[in-house]
Amino acid sequence: MKINFFNIVGYYQFMIENLMKDDMVAVDCTAGNGNDTLFLCNIMKGKGKVFAFDVQEEAVKATTELLEGNCPYDNYVIIKDCHSKIGDFIDGPIDLAVFNLGYLPNSKSEVSTTFDTTLKSVEAALEILRKKGYIFIAAYLGHDDSTERNSLFEYLSCLDSKKYKVANHRLINTNNYPPELFIIQKMHDTF
Repeated sequence: MKINFFNIVGYYQFMIENLMKDDMVAVDCTAGNGNDTLFLCNIMKGKGKVFAFDVQEEAVKATTELLEGNCPYDNYVIIKDCHSKIGDFIDGPIDLAVFNLGYLPNSKSEVSTTFDTTLKSVEAALEILRKKGYIFIAAYLGHDDSTERNSLFEYLSCLDSKKYKVANHRLINTNNYPPELFIIQKMHDTF
């Protein structure tokens, strides 16, 4: 896969492709149109497990249709519920979680992620994340006047650096509210 460091989704997918092994457990916390879910399923070649969450019926339908038409594997579970409820559906350790925050792309829906539910989801994912596991979060400055992004930045900045490493990748000379990427790696088991 070629890398475009200036496309946040392509950038985190490049990193995931180089980190993932085919027998891992991954969570797409914001399934949307299913692109990250499909990407994760294909990387694992049907051997691992992918859980995909979205609260919107439109997103669940889009993800289901994309996977049924383009994924030769059945290593996924699509869950129509809020990503804040990860712990209700996944009790074992996970190796990776990915979030692409904001609105459902190409939708007329006004439903979007919020810091309250995203925080609960990130906390739940951190709890079940394996040692050396990763969480990738694409956050948008233009979404909700940057409240979710700024609150997330503040929360992640305060994570215990002995337990987690957190990086922030962003474009600094673009005016159109580009997304930025948070990368979290768990350094020690906490479960």
